[in-house]
Amino acid sequence: MVIQLEGHTDTRGNANLNVKLSEDRVIAVKNYLVSKGANKRRIKTKAFGGTVPLSMEDTEEAHALNRRVELRVLQN
Repeated sequence: MVIQLEGHTDTRGNANLNVKLSEDRVIAVKNYLVSKGANKRRIKTKAFGGTVPLSMEDTEEAHALNRRVELRVLQN
């Protein structure tokens, strides 16, 4: 199986810093999975920053919802 970890932030703040933050998030999740035995060559990563929000509402709940890492199966 090949997976892709996709990192996201909320829409607030500097766009370049948000991409870096989302990149840091996916690397942290990848490192965790590898520490539990996953094959690092089968884990791809992609950072979106705040460009793909789940919610555009300006509430703390919406901002928290947008800060996430999603796992996508690329090849089974």
